[in-house]
Amino acid sequence: MNRKLHILLIFCLMAAVPFLSTSCSSKKAVTKTSLREFTARQLIKEVDDNAFDYENMMAKISVKVETNDKNINMKGQLRMQKDSIIWTSLSLPLGLEVLRIKVSSDSVYFLNRNDKTYLCEDVDVFGDISPLLTSLPFIQSVLVGNDINLRESDDYKLIIDGEQYNLLISKSLKKSIKQKDEEWKVMLKDIWIDPQLYKITKYNIREYNDNKRKIELQYSDFQLVGDKYIPTRISIDIHGDQHLKADITYSNIIINDNIDFLFNVPKKYERIYR
Repeated sequence: MNRKLHILLIFCLMAAVPFLSTSCSSKKAVTKTSLREFTARQLIKEVDDNAFDYENMMAKISVKVETNDKNINMKGQLRMQKDSIIWTSLSLPLGLEVLRIKVSSDSVYFLNRNDKTYLCEDVDVFGDISPLLTSLPFIQSVLVGNDINLRESDDYKLIIDGEQYNLLISKSLKKSIKQKDEEWKVMLKDIWIDPQLYKITKYNIREYNDNKRKIELQYSDFQLVGDKYIPTRISIDIHGDQHLKADITYSNIIINDNIDFLFNVPKKYERIYR
């Protein structure tokens, strides 16, 4: 597996961040409803008020990844400390661990049990996918169906797309972007929002004037945890140098408990470099 694919795989596998609670909870499907009238700013505030919050989590995950030339099915665990760490261990169907990944606020650690190698890089390595993904808090917010950068932004206009709200980039921001130097890279986001739960259901990230490089996320099977809903299934489609798709499901989720993030590199493992 080449290094570019390693980076894409890391991101997709981290996207399995559903949550369950030991208390009673119920799943919610999107149904027809009359859409309330909002300005873009008012809708963004509703989304922010309904954002899912947590301190830490642990989950069993099942991941299916499709690349240009192969399909990969793995199971494992995912753990996350808010604004601090993302950690995952993944195994083949027979139960043998093949990958262990740890992402901190400034570094990425990648352990490959199969070929006895490891990678240690700055978190900026995720910029190979999208410049927006070099911030751990932003990555985590997207992985739980939130968007910390969306809060009361004036950069969006609101339209109705079928039975959902759709936040699109505003004309004023587009005009401002066109006036910049051609080498200035800008990442844009289009966001679809459920009119009952005020949760993000679809999320597209793309580079301005470059439709070949983009990330598409879809959130579904919303579940009530405490007093907030979160998506329990995430589908990801990444277009770029590699085309990669991933579907994630989960079970046995524990939140806000004592969690460790063990990551030791055996002495015989060889380090690989960018």
